[in-house]
Amino acid sequence: MVLSLTQRRVLAIVPKITGLCSMIGSLVIITDVARDPKKRSQTYTRIMMAMSCYDFVTSCMYALSTWPIPSGSGPLYAAGTTGTCTAQGFFIQLSLGAPLYNLSLAVYYLLVIKHGWSDVKLAKLERFVHPVVVATAFGIAIAGLPLKLYNNANVWCWIAPNDRMNSNVNANFYRWAFFYVELWLIIVIVTVIMMAVVVNVVQTTNKTTRYSSRGKEAKLSTTVRKQAFYYVSAFYVTWLALTILRILQTTDVQVPYAIFVLAVILTPLQGFLNSLIYMKPRYLRYRRRRRKKQQKMELSEKNSQLRASMNFGASHVQNGLVVGSSINLTSVQNSNQDLQHQSDLIEDNDDEEAYVDAEVSLAFSNRQSKPNIVGLTSNELDNSSKEEEKKEEEEFF
Repeated sequence: MVLSLTQRRVLAIVPKITGLCSMIGSLVIITDVARDPKKRSQTYTRIMMAMSCYDFVTSCMYALSTWPIPSGSGPLYAAGTTGTCTAQGFFIQLSLGAPLYNLSLAVYYLLVIKHGWSDVKLAKLERFVHPVVVATAFGIAIAGLPLKLYNNANVWCWIAPNDRMNSNVNANFYRWAFFYVELWLIIVIVTVIMMAVVVNVVQTTNKTTRYSSRGKEAKLSTTVRKQAFYYVSAFYVTWLALTILRILQTTDVQVPYAIFVLAVILTPLQGFLNSLIYMKPRYLRYRRRRRKKQQKMELSEKNSQLRASMNFGASHVQNGLVVGSSINLTSVQNSNQDLQHQSDLIEDNDDEEAYVDAEVSLAFSNRQSKPNIVGLTSNELDNSSKEEEKKEEEEFF
């Protein structure tokens, strides 16, 4: 397919933008965890930081786009050498580490939500996770160096055909053997795991919603399902377009230009998407506080108006206007009761959302003495003081 100059510019420039966005998003997660000792002590946040480290490195390579490609080899803005191209291809191959940590995150949700593992127990398993991920990602990437697999792939350097390859095997074989087979095996396993998590959450929700006193637990379980779905969706979105592109290339089908554009937009974006999901609870907490403040101001204004009406009614009683004032006073008293009920609802909603808006995975893992929080009664949840809830929120965020 012959591309116009404008189309080639889009393919060369877009990865620089999306790669930079992903670098910033990954850096936000890394710094947020690194500067907080409490978060560094939690399995979930350590997994997120490790995955973000891989995302940051590979996003940097994607942001370089065509620059490391040997100059004069065809792509726009190519200004590198064989060495820079090999380096870029090597670090892009390391992006396999991010899907491996996505798999680790899915296993984390399964063990915490369905089996009620504590963070202490998870930490023991985590000791084996990081070495396995590092050995797998670096092992496969290093294996490509003596085979001279990392060459000009038009929009960046990765596994691509070139005369310098020490093998007569088609480059598509190595693309699938070194990356896409592992990637889609991970995607299938993650899908199965998350289906098991969702089924467990739905079953728990159906049980708890039979009792009106357990509304908080039902809402929390729904939030668990949503949070898990967000991470898996980001995983799918990142790799779907590029996989379709490789399938079409492998089967010698002409790839539509739109697929190329989607691939260069979405492939570098996982770090950015993960950062949005990671920061979502913090945004919800901020929005909740603003809403609560606004509601309290409105109630305060209405209470002032009610007090003025009650004073007015009392003055009528003193003047002998008993019948009319009794009706007015009754109406005012009923309105006052309604306002008091609304005020109580604001406090109840705030207490409830303190559980719902918090990062759910941490809410489960930090309650080691009560690993299955979904099964708790509302009285057990409400017995905690406001000071304890504030302390928990600080731990979550």
